[in-house]
Amino acid sequence: MSQWQVLPGADPAAAARFADLDAVFALEGEIVAKDSTTRTVRVEVDGRRYYVKRYHGLGKKPLRRWFGTPRVQLEWENLQRFADWGIPTARLVAFGLESQGGRFARGALITAEIPDTTDLGKLARSHDPRLKSQSWRDGVAAQVADIARRLHGRRFVHGDLKWRNLLVDAAGKVFLIDCPSGGFWWPPFLEYRIVKDLACLDKVAKRHLSRTQRLRFYLDYARKKKLDAAGKRRIRQVIGFFAGREAAQETAESLRAGGRRLLVPSTIALDDDRRKSPRDGRELVIERWLRILPGKRLTGIGKWNGQTVLAKLFVAKRGSERHWQRECRGIDSLKQYDLPTAKLLASGKLEGAGYFVLTEYLEGAHCPDATAADELGRVFEAVGRMHARGILQEDVHLGNFLLRDGRLYVIDGDAIRPAGSERERLDNLALLFAQLPPSAGSAAPAGLLAAYRKGHPNLVFDAAQLEASIVRAREARLADYLDKCLRDCSLFKSARRADRFFSLVRAEADFLAPLVADPDAWLEQGTPLKRGRSATLALVELEGRKLVIKRYNIKSAGHALSRAWRPSRAWHSWVEAHRLRFLGIATPRPLALIERRLGPLRGRAWLVSEYCEGPSLQARLAEHAESGVPARLREAIRALFASLAAACISHGDLKASNFLCCGEDLVVLDLDAMQQHGSDDAWRKAWQKDRARFLRNWPEGSTLRRDMDAALPPA
Repeated sequence: MSQWQVLPGADPAAAARFADLDAVFALEGEIVAKDSTTRTVRVEVDGRRYYVKRYHGLGKKPLRRWFGTPRVQLEWENLQRFADWGIPTARLVAFGLESQGGRFARGALITAEIPDTTDLGKLARSHDPRLKSQSWRDGVAAQVADIARRLHGRRFVHGDLKWRNLLVDAAGKVFLIDCPSGGFWWPPFLEYRIVKDLACLDKVAKRHLSRTQRLRFYLDYARKKKLDAAGKRRIRQVIGFFAGREAAQETAESLRAGGRRLLVPSTIALDDDRRKSPRDGRELVIERWLRILPGKRLTGIGKWNGQTVLAKLFVAKRGSERHWQRECRGIDSLKQYDLPTAKLLASGKLEGAGYFVLTEYLEGAHCPDATAADELGRVFEAVGRMHARGILQEDVHLGNFLLRDGRLYVIDGDAIRPAGSERERLDNLALLFAQLPPSAGSAAPAGLLAAYRKGHPNLVFDAAQLEASIVRAREARLADYLDKCLRDCSLFKSARRADRFFSLVRAEADFLAPLVADPDAWLEQGTPLKRGRSATLALVELEGRKLVIKRYNIKSAGHALSRAWRPSRAWHSWVEAHRLRFLGIATPRPLALIERRLGPLRGRAWLVSEYCEGPSLQARLAEHAESGVPARLREAIRALFASLAAACISHGDLKASNFLCCGEDLVVLDLDAMQQHGSDDAWRKAWQKDRARFLRNWPEGSTLRRDMDAALPPA
């Protein structure tokens, strides 16, 4: 059931654009905020801008699907209350939600943009000059005090009354927004909630306002000329509300506990040690996190001492000092041997525990392109120079090099260590070759070897020995990558719960959140591609992108029992899809794996992939039944099966309908029976069955069958 309402007074063009919930969820625009349950986009209609906030889940309180009021409904009801109470807020244009079987499915609300406004939090972070103007500051503070007094006077608390939820326009008028957590409370709980609202305001105010100014705000809020005993007691509660919690946000302990969900901007206190950093540089403000190894190391871009820096924070309980020292030694080694690296600005201890290293931020730099021969040549030459000087980068890959203004920089001092034997240098060179695209083959390209020898002409090695090292390095990288696709790491987001398991591409986590929350609902509303007993496929569209959901069904009680103790077919397809893509073999990009579980027992499973548009190989070849396979397509088939053979991979179900012709690529589908064999004999045995099954797609003696027989590797 869907409930959607466009309010009277809405612009006709906007009313048509926001006609129903399906249209609202199909809107594309600039994403201004997103998390695991909501996404806010800004769209423009006839020169007017609107904010569309879409809810697609219920976060940490899944029982709200059946019980309680959905957050989207609370938010639009609260905005209506603000307007009724005379509190300036964004104008509500449309709102509604959809439920299925009595449970919340999705919802949205749309507000008109308030022109020329900025939130107070942003003004504070940028140290806006208006905060130093007494008249402007007093006017804004009086309005905020009036807003808080009106709310609390009606026993209503905002629940998230932070500076970022207060907008101010060019004329200094304040608007209150974003209130999905607000509600009415009765004593004795009301007082605690009021204190929390005031503490949220004071949390930022104490960094930008004097104690006298903060006291004046409270007196204005309470409509008193001087403090009485009750006022003093409440102020003590406000000041102490975040005691301990607020300080922890700026220490290594809180950065460890924060996992991957660290706020920005984030203020980090550096140790007050004048020998390591000047007193006026005690505070580091991280504006963007680049890489987070939860509980261990964090890398981000921020401001320190008035300049933009790259910050590396070592926060592990054990080993942080060792890694910090290695980082500093690595930078010193690069400088000592005249290898360009980012300038070290400061290093030392974080306040309380942990260590930091600050280097200059190389604005506009980029990693070398793996397909650009000239850029790769410079990397290999730099590695040769490092080896010649007796050092190497332990985890050598293209991400540890940056190009800016024609100059190559070596980064990540933590991975720099002395090079021991010639064998270590050879293995390090092989590891660098293993980073190249699979199309480069196992042999080392002569041009890159020449570039390496330019930096280190004295390394003597046998070509076969180098090739064997490259193969070993690639196999190790593949094993590590397949292990990562099933656990929580920088590339993948994974969770194992009593009722489900999922793993998805971390960069797509927020985008996929609504689909992962309820894959069956999306499957039912999508365009059916296949409805079989063993699997159900549907094409769905999410934010303008086409995706395919494949559900692996449980056919009977016996089937459920047989599947409960082993990895699902979706699990197997997920792993094999990543294997193929690592090897450079085309298959639809896998985005998410979801398994329903009851403790250790597995049930239904879903696989979400990008949609590849094109005819199947069966349909494509049917057009050439008489003339035979076109030369270009025959070469694509030959190359595909040669790649599978080189990797000792068997498919297990070589129907011609399991291949798609997408542009120049031949894309492999249906991977749940695929297997990489450990020996050539095992692969040949499986390949005989694969080959015979593939040829059975066409009649005996037909032109197509003869062409395919000639294109395939021998049995």
